[in-house]
Amino acid sequence: MQKSEVTEDDWMVWDVINSRGQVFVDEIKIHELIQEILPDTSWEIFQDILLNLYEVGLVRKRQTHDERYMYQARSKETATKLQSLENHEFEIYELIENSERKGISKTDIQKQIKMVQSLVESSLKNMQEQKLIKEVKPKTKKLYMLFDIKPHDESLSRLLYTNGEPDTFVVESLKSICYNFIYRRSFPRGMDEDAIFYPNYTSYVTLSKIVQCVQETKVTEIEIEEADIKQILDVLIFEGKIIKKFISNVDPNSMKTDDNRSDSQFVYIAKRARNINNAWTQAPCGRCPFFENECTENGEISPSTCIFFPQWLNKAINMIQNDENEKEKDTLDW
Repeated sequence: MQKSEVTEDDWMVWDVINSRGQVFVDEIKIHELIQEILPDTSWEIFQDILLNLYEVGLVRKRQTHDERYMYQARSKETATKLQSLENHEFEIYELIENSERKGISKTDIQKQIKMVQSLVESSLKNMQEQKLIKEVKPKTKKLYMLFDIKPHDESLSRLLYTNGEPDTFVVESLKSICYNFIYRRSFPRGMDEDAIFYPNYTSYVTLSKIVQCVQETKVTEIEIEEADIKQILDVLIFEGKIIKKFISNVDPNSMKTDDNRSDSQFVYIAKRARNINNAWTQAPCGRCPFFENECTENGEISPSTCIFFPQWLNKAINMIQNDENEKEKDTLDW
């Protein structure tokens, strides 16, 4: 890249673009904005400033459908690193930068810029050493993306894959840790197994408490984040093992952002393990040696004369009534 001198006017234009955050700003809009600080700047001079900012790496640009350009500011630190790159390295950097969170493979880089493999590999290595880009392995192939951005679905990839191979052990371990932690705090200790907390009880576990518990177990060397645990909890909810409950009486002053507020006002509660025996599967007919050939409605052996059938029927009715009572109890509790 060129190492041109950045003038005071250049920095003023960069400040305007940088003030818009991590978004692309139309060049016409930028020109309007700088009129307040550089009122005598013509369109031609303005274009020269943008070109210089681009050549020294302080901005990136993107062309619109009507052949105008939009600009986004890069940090001064990034621009300093970019100025040490060769032109072909910067070309590769821009490809990776434009791939955003999806990333781009080495094969796709070679196809798009038609560069020999050895040159691509040396360029990638150099930019990795400078922490301009990073290599990730979301599934089976290596991808490259900017060093300071998070890959698309990175948390899921980090948990499900290790060195490109599925790692179900980590996922199942996290599910077990989360469920056991939630279960131990979902019901009163040292009481009857059917005991529950009173309806307005609010000290169930939150996402942050679960994350803290998982981090303390050190089940994996990967740094566990809230986004990772939320995915695990979503699986447990889908499997019917836990529920997510809204708690309204949380101090709003303790939360800084809308996202934090949402997470902080939800708690996770385990469901009690129910007896999975189904009364209908216990019917004596399925185990009766006479059922298939000799048991008939008007025969010597029939359902109406069977001594086992009434016993099973009473048991089935009792189990159904108990299930209905439990469902009604759960409805009142929650």
